[in-house]
Amino acid sequence: MTRLVVSLHDVAPATAETSRRWLELLESRGIRCSLLVVPGPWQGPDFAASGSFLSWLRRSAANGHEVVLHGWAHRREEPVRGLRGRAGSLLGRGCEEFWNISYTTAADKIARGREVLNGEGFDPVGFVAPGWLMSAGTMHALRATTLRYTLTHTRMIDLASGHAIRAVTTSQRPNDRLGRVVATGTIGLASAILTGSRPLRIAVHPDDLGETRLRNANMRLIDIALGHGYSAMPYRDFHHLQFGEKVAS
Repeated sequence: MTRLVVSLHDVAPATAETSRRWLELLESRGIRCSLLVVPGPWQGPDFAASGSFLSWLRRSAANGHEVVLHGWAHRREEPVRGLRGRAGSLLGRGCEEFWNISYTTAADKIARGREVLNGEGFDPVGFVAPGWLMSAGTMHALRATTLRYTLTHTRMIDLASGHAIRAVTTSQRPNDRLGRVVATGTIGLASAILTGSRPLRIAVHPDDLGETRLRNANMRLIDIALGHGYSAMPYRDFHHLQFGEKVAS
């Protein structure tokens, strides 16, 4: 069985309506996806005070979608100098919250995020840093928790063992002059992955919904993967299939 994971990023009170509409599109394809939730202060209302958003999120989880911890506040607090800083800015565009922080800072942000989600009845088993960008300190902090997995652009990492498998993700760039180029390149990358019957991750963002080209590119990728016999599942199920026996042993 070849696996497809669709992840909806930046799920928060500030993106409640676009997240809901995206999920309706994904559900129309029968997809259970991973919802990457930002629990901290980001762009809008307080997480715990957003009753209608939380009700929707609970219903979504009850329908088989996964709630994943997606950082804390989804923004870089201080600029990072040098080549690493420039690379982080290019890839993260200001959201590289965990790119250059210490173990202590990362551990505090992760703990705060889990506390907020736990307080609302969610118990995430996975963590995805904004932009998939993490410092060594962040990885050490994650390994010290009971979380089961994290991801980079190209790998899923089992936190208990440190083992990783290759699983490439495609992601569009909304509100970017390179959007058309990236959309075209994404189709080409996904075609190569599908030809080799490798695991495929497709990341969608709330802002993708408003750009017809990006929205259609994402849905086309999903339809192509499903047409190739891929089975869609959340990250937690993908992780269990890849590492469950190893973790149990």
